Amino acid sequence: MKSMVIASLLALTGVAAADDGADQLVRARISGGPDAPAPGMGASIQGGWGGAHAQAIGAITAEALVAGRITVRAGVQYDAGKSRPSASASYVITDPYASAVGVLVGVAYKPEGLTEPEGEMEGTVALSRLVGSSLASASITYGQDPDFNEHDGELALSMIDPIAKHAAIGGVTRARSGLGSTTDLGARWDGLAGAVGRVQIDDYVITAVAGTEVIGVTTGGTKFGVLGTIALGAWF
Repeated sequence: MKSMVIASLLALTGVAAADDGADQLVRARISGGPDAPAPGMGASIQGGWGGAHAQAIGAITAEALVAGRITVRAGVQYDAGKSRPSASASYVITDPYASAVGVLVGVAYKPEGLTEPEGEMEGTVALSRLVGSSLASASITYGQDPDFNEHDGELALSMIDPIAKHAAIGGVTRARSGLGSTTDLGARWDGLAGAVGRVQIDDYVITAVAGTEVIGVTTGGTKFGVLGTIALGAWF
């Protein structure tokens, strides 16, 4: 009965619904991956290690899907030696479960730090498509500060395939460039690539990413290192 009610409500907004379990396993955003709508109302916490940066990685995020199309998201991310809060909103124009290609557009504000209001605005366009039972996604992001002194770009790709009712596997890759800025990333550019494993236990979803990362250091040359993260999330 619950599934029928949810499906009916989403149909009224023009967005198709996947199975509840598959929705969380396949749609939930991967750390470092493309932007994606929240699979419901919930939160996640993540920790890990970036070997190229030789630093811990962490994030706490709360998010909610509103009216089946709007995702509002807020959180704090620790990456490249900096803690940065963020607030974002995105809108699903077309859904991959109802259209040939899913299209999402979003905007985010990222202050420089927890006590520094100055920051940058980011704009994102994300595309997704069903490939059999897998969901392939890509997004491109551009960020700019109000003074036009710093700007950066990001390209992210992922694919997630549900291999069982409560398990999925896939991959993720991301490249970031400071373009005219070297301060935000702690490097001229960086990138990552990894395998993804995801399991659902009751109301919780555990996502692990294992792979490698690389950075272009400001003094020249590149550094490589092992990347590993694990995240616990729950959506209702």
